[in-house]
Amino acid sequence: MNEETIEPYFIDDIFYGEKSSAMVEFSRLRVDVALHMIKSERERIGKSLKVLDVGCGDGTYSKMILNMGNEVYGIDIRPERVRSAKQKGIKAKVADLTKSLPFRDEFFDLVHAAEILEHIYDTEFFLHEVKRVLKKNGVLVVTVPNIACLPNRIRVILGLYPKYIAPARRHWGVGEHIRAFTKGMLTELLERNGFEVDRLKANLMSFMPTKRAKKPWSKILGKIFPNLGEVLICKARKK
Repeated sequence: MNEETIEPYFIDDIFYGEKSSAMVEFSRLRVDVALHMIKSERERIGKSLKVLDVGCGDGTYSKMILNMGNEVYGIDIRPERVRSAKQKGIKAKVADLTKSLPFRDEFFDLVHAAEILEHIYDTEFFLHEVKRVLKKNGVLVVTVPNIACLPNRIRVILGLYPKYIAPARRHWGVGEHIRAFTKGMLTELLERNGFEVDRLKANLMSFMPTKRAKKPWSKILGKIFPNLGEVLICKARKK
């Protein structure tokens, strides 16, 4: 895929124009870091993991976890997406995150929640439910946009509105983000709700992240300075 390649860009079925290959790469970096954390946990345990993918959508990313040799369950609010996930071999079901997760206690080795927390009003209820369905020493891999990323710090100094938090439902490119996170606040929220952070990284750090997503140095800086990175990727263990 070259830099001129574009594709439709949807968030929560709202059309936001077209997405360049650089934007695709930006998202892929987040996914790659999360998948590596899941792989490391599988290697630590030495057997297949029972994984819950929260907000599994059509099962595209869930399938990547499945292909690693894991047993993958998924939940999503939209029946049509759940049907698509099932066709990919995911044990998916319709579920509402404002209610209890439809699984018994201590059922999963790992829960994956990518770009979920920023959409939830009661984040503590959700984390309590994740902790409930995780086995002893189970792992949560969570990703969230970083409101304190380097470009946002510059935007605020210049009097511009920061990325990753929405003033209205259909604000461009945000998709109803109602919670904002920094590295410190994500860590505090997880620890306050029964998790211990094992690892925390960012996908990349750059003044122009979607333009520099393919630059090796942007990924290296994201690992060194996650507090300034674009998307935070965290592996936390149930206490």
